[in-house]
Amino acid sequence: MKIVLLDTKFEMKQLTQITHRLIINGTSTEQPGLYYGKTGIAVFFFHYARKTGNELFQDYAIDLISEIMKQITDTYPARYDTGLAGIGAGFEYFLQNGFIETDDDDFFEDFDTRMYRAAMYEPYPNLNLEAGLTGWGRYFISRLLGNGYKNSKLHKALIHIANEISKKVFENTIPESEQSDVYRFLHDLTKLPGYAEKYSKSMQQCVIWKCINKPDIQNIFPYMDNLKRLYICQNYFNIDLTQEIAQEWEKWKKSDNSLLTDIGLLNGWTAEGMLNLTSFHAHNVSWIKLL
Repeated sequence: MKIVLLDTKFEMKQLTQITHRLIINGTSTEQPGLYYGKTGIAVFFFHYARKTGNELFQDYAIDLISEIMKQITDTYPARYDTGLAGIGAGFEYFLQNGFIETDDDDFFEDFDTRMYRAAMYEPYPNLNLEAGLTGWGRYFISRLLGNGYKNSKLHKALIHIANEISKKVFENTIPESEQSDVYRFLHDLTKLPGYAEKYSKSMQQCVIWKCINKPDIQNIFPYMDNLKRLYICQNYFNIDLTQEIAQEWEKWKKSDNSLLTDIGLLNGWTAEGMLNLTSFHAHNVSWIKLL
């Protein structure tokens, strides 16, 4: 896919402004999570350090990780957007992309224990990604895509989640507002080695849902803006959205980022920084899969 890139000087000026804003707010924000806090900001600084070759930005991201580790406890909420599931998935992303090196077993031990307890014993509020069961499942999928694949407790927790979701799929009791996140979870689940045979029927059952069979691209995954939504839809549905993505990039280039009201990775200043970096290397959209 060819994307018309921004003027480099203008783009670097934008990135410099965003970087200064995030440095000021990164350590002052109380939120450690992926969507709105320090974990998402660390995503930007790791990528920015790799782009610029400046290790100071990498050091800043590592400092953010150290602060996050001091904030979270064994009772921290398990949710994906602001809680431990998203933080852990973000850390696994850092590891899998070579941003950090660590002893996998020791580093994730507390995360795995807390998320296992949530999956096996705690009531879940809904099936949504942000706060519900598919977000918990996203954590285990990300761990099993890395060095955690041999950890039997991670498999046990993920199977428990998948069985609960599959049961509701076949009972046809999933609200429409949760269906797209459920489909996305099952899509990712069946890409894991050893899971396709057991859960492919559950994913196929989702195809009869209107939002999956004929997805409304403007309204599905409503927590994202249009550009990130298009990338997600192209990844999860058999639809060629190349033209729509190129058009959305043109709109983004003309948008006024001064209207942004938060700093987060979902739709805030961190996301704006990542989109600027992505416009340099249009193929590098791996970070969007965190959303």
